[in-house]
Amino acid sequence: MYQVYIDKPSYFEPDMAGEFKDLDKAVEFAEKEKSYDSEVTYTIEETCGTFNSYGEQLRHVVKRG
Repeated sequence: MYQVYIDKPSYFEPDMAGEFKDLDKAVEFAEKEKSYDSEVTYTIEETCGTFNSYGEQLRHVVKRG
């Protein structure tokens, strides 16, 4: 599962904009959001369904833009 986070300078922290099963669709969505507003940055993270000892889901950054 891939999660797309959108961040703007006015946001306190990045907002999760969507979850996708396919990386290509996640990248397409993030690039589309960035084309609407040049101040937008995005991060795509992959989740594998495992958790650490604190109960937080493990995520790996796949792409930033």
